[in-house]
Amino acid sequence: MLVDVHCHLEHEWLKPNLDKIIKKCRENQVIAITSGVNPGTNREALEIAKKYPDVVKVSLGLYPIDALEAEINTGEFPRILEKFNIDDELKFIESKKDEIVAIGEVGVDFHWTQDRKEEQLKTFEKVIQLAQRINKPLVVHSRKGEKEAVELLESFNVKKVVMHCFNGNFKLVKRIEDNGWYLSIPPIIIRNLHFQGVVNLVSINNLLTETDSPYLAPPPLKINEPCNVIKTIEKIAELKNMNIEEVKKNIYMNYQNLFLK
Repeated sequence: MLVDVHCHLEHEWLKPNLDKIIKKCRENQVIAITSGVNPGTNREALEIAKKYPDVVKVSLGLYPIDALEAEINTGEFPRILEKFNIDDELKFIESKKDEIVAIGEVGVDFHWTQDRKEEQLKTFEKVIQLAQRINKPLVVHSRKGEKEAVELLESFNVKKVVMHCFNGNFKLVKRIEDNGWYLSIPPIIIRNLHFQGVVNLVSINNLLTETDSPYLAPPPLKINEPCNVIKTIEKIAELKNMNIEEVKKNIYMNYQNLFLK
């Protein structure tokens, strides 16, 4: 089995071809964890999992609101911005604890703005407390706020963490490994030296595969999809001088240890 621990099957760019994408997942034995980012996508993610229960699992999340607004404005996330109460959405996520395998995509994003850091961190703190209360892993986004995200997670002694598409420095990468957390690696590793460095630095026991579909497609593709995790598997095998089947087995075992126990 292959596993994509972080994708967005509810994204508008994937919806028209979702049946074909799922069919390909079945043919290639790929499990996909689709991650919500706000109330609308959280509910859509749950519906997709109900429609394709053999392939799709769910992670419900709260993307940093100001970053989500910026991405909507740029066209990267083609939706209407929803106004909602954070505490109400956290209650909704808690009410669905038996239908989900993780909480995510959550975290911080200081790429778009520097003046709402404290607000983002306070929201992330609430999310961390929820994850600990219902004993679910966190799938963490940390763009331009990698150090702050790691420090906050450490302050709560969080045990179950996936640092999604982590772009922090290698000292932080090593700290993540030392904490027993996981780093999920996207298919762009085939051309990205940072992710190659991450794989070289940490143990296979701390690695997972993701696509962040529809984003981060391996060239020459423009739209990513879960089956492309094989590109990550192949590159990890090359970098670690391991057999591809051995890498598949290790990654799937990591997935089971984090999400299914």
